[in-house]
This record gives sequence, C-alpha cells and structure tokens, in this order.
Amino acid sequence: MKFLRIEDEVIYSKKRYKLKREIDKLFLDEEYFQIEPQLFEEYDEFTTINNKIPEESMVKVVNGKVMVLRADITTSIIKSLVSRWEDGLKLKLFYNSSIYKNKNTVGIKEIRQIGCEYLGEASVEADREVVKLALKILEKYNNNFILEVGSSKYIHGLLEELNLNKNCENQIKNLLYTKNTHELKVYIEELKIKREVKELLSNILSLQGNLYNVIEKSNKFYCNNKMKQALEELKQVNNLIEECNFLDKARFDLSMITMLDYYEGIMFRGYYPNSYKEILSGGRYDSLTKEYGKEIPAIGFTLSVDELMKYVYK
Repeated sequence: MKFLRIEDEVIYSKKRYKLKREIDKLFLDEEYFQIEPQLFEEYDEFTTINNKIPEESMVKVVNGKVMVLRADITTSIIKSLVSRWEDGLKLKLFYNSSIYKNKNTVGIKEIRQIGCEYLGEASVEADREVVKLALKILEKYNNNFILEVGSSKYIHGLLEELNLNKNCENQIKNLLYTKNTHELKVYIEELKIKREVKELLSNILSLQGNLYNVIEKSNKFYCNNKMKQALEELKQVNNLIEECNFLDKARFDLSMITMLDYYEGIMFRGYYPNSYKEILSGGRYDSLTKEYGKEIPAIGFTLSVDELMKYVYK
C-alpha cells in the first residue's frame, strides 16, 4: 500500500503491528511457538509440488541453480522439517512472515501472512483445534463472516473413479476451481466415463450450502468409499461449527478446489462481507509432507494480513 503522507503510513503501520501482535497472542495462548521460514526454494522441486501456481507469478533467482523467492510458507516449513523429523514428535507452530509474487503491473509484491501448522497429530481433535482457531480469528474482527468448507477426498475419490490422464484431471480441476459450469458440462460430455459419474460431474457445482442439504442432494448421485469418508469427515467439522454456534456462518462445498493442490482431507476458507478475496485458508495436507520424503500428519491455515487490514481499517 502506498501513502501520500508519512503520517498516514505511520498510523497504518501501528495498526498493522497491533493486529499482528493480537493474532500472535492467540497462537501463543494455545501453546504454538513461532518459526521463521526459509526464504528460497529450489525451482524444480517447488514447481513439481505446487504445479497450479502460475510460473510467471514466481520470483526466480539464478545463482548457480534456479531458486524461487518464497511463494508458499507451508511448503518452506515442511521442507525444512521433514528430513529431521522423529517418529512420535508433535509440533504446534506459527509464523508471521511474507511470500513474494511477480505482478506484471507492479513488479515484485510482498504479501504478509500469519498462519499456523499442527504437525504429527492425525486425530479429529487436531482438526477441531485448528478449525476452532480459524473461527476465533474470524469472529474477533467481524462476527459476520463466512466459512467455506470442503474436502479434497471427495474430489480425489471422484477423479480416481474416472481413471483419466493427468492433463484431463487438471482440466477438470481448473474448471471446478473457476466454477465454470457451462465449460465443465461441455468438457465432460466428450469423456468416455460411466453415465452415473458423468451425471455427478455435471451437477457437482450445485452441491453447496448447508451440509445436510448438500448430503441429501449428493445421495442422488454416484459415491464411492473415499467420497463417503469425505462426507463423514465433513460431518465432524459441521459438529464443531455447531458447538461454536457458528452454523449459520458455514457453507459446505463438495466441488471445492484450491490454488495450492496439496490438501488431502478437509479444506476451508474464511471471508468477510463484500470481501472478494479470502481472509484465511487452510486444511489438512499430509500428502505434501510425503513429497519431501516422509508422511507426517499435518493441518494448518494461513491468514492474509493485507486483506484483513483492508477490511478492519477500511
């Protein structure tokens, strides 16, 4: 953000500092400890794992080999910890840092983020703790929020049934991500897949809203064991949201796809009224850790300080 007057910049910086300290305290109160992520990632490794991040948005540095200036904090943290991970270890950590993107119009842009990671715990209780923290932060700055919840297992279960090549899978994911109903229907009409699976894909973007209404709608369509498991996990999240008296804030979406394609299980995004970008986003990502050599239970979320500041101090 640019300021015409130094005084305005000082006021804004003080407010941002106060907000960051408030959120830090929420994590510290839950016994999370602060970590500083690495600044650079190896380009080839990063792009293989994060293949949905546009290459042109990455800030690349050439110094003997091509490196990427940190574009995702979770990836950076996992890479630094996996090689030293000990069985039975559990870590609750948070960060207050930045990622960097190459914007054609403005050049390199710093994006401030705060987030948490709960590593080494696969239980429903870990999921509950992290989702509860996300709800707590959203409520703190505006009680009138929306939490969108989905499960990557539902989509993965469906795609496994299709047995398509990677390019076709990615095309379907992109159409789901952009919520392009018309192009999705046109695309799947040409695929040689089971009629009942094609019917589900044609209607999947309508499977949104109150969880039990969504499940009732989904019962009309194809569902395999992995997809059923996803629905059961979403019921657990729904129960937590109900316990916190936020059921009217929740919106479940069985077609949810995220830009970061490493989630494996529950996913969630938090919004405020009239905010077109999410304030926070996260989920379970055990499979990401496996990409770095060892599968570790992992769940977390990241919060955009800049988006939150726009809303809180607009």
